[in-house]
Amino acid sequence: MATTVPSLTDEQRSALHAVDDRGPVRIVDSKTNRTYVLIRADLYDRYRALFTADEFDVAEAYSAMDDVARREGWLDPEMDAYDWLDPQRPP
Repeated sequence: MATTVPSLTDEQRSALHAVDDRGPVRIVDSKTNRTYVLIRADLYDRYRALFTADEFDVAEAYSAMDDVARREGWLDPEMDAYDWLDPQRPP
């Protein structure tokens, strides 16, 4: 089922031009009193990931974090001295 893409009204176009065509422009539906945000499609595509749920599991990054720690020397036994400087560490 194909959906119809509505055209901008002159009022919406003027509002977008007032913000250099970048948006966002808030638009209120006078029948429902709901507010919508109008932005360019290329900007929406860039920001879309912010609006979707991310199934990221921090455990997936552990291997990469261990590799960085190893390369930077944090696993070197000499670095254990920093553990004693931790003010949260019980005596």
